[in-house]
Amino acid sequence: MQLRFLGQGYSTSNHRVDTVPTAHQAHFLGQSYTLRRPIQTFKPPLGLRKYRGVSYGR
Repeated sequence: MQLRFLGQGYSTSNHRVDTVPTAHQAHFLGQSYTLRRPIQTFKPPLGLRKYRGVSYGR
């Protein structure tokens, strides 16, 4: 999907977040839920970055 902000086009990037269940229980509106915590598997790419058309980084 192509999006625009202040005249600059960009694309969305959806990253999958893997989770594992914890030993904690939460209650909301009479329902019980097992809380889950994320496992960090995504590492942002290092190197050239752009912000409003200006390049930063290595």
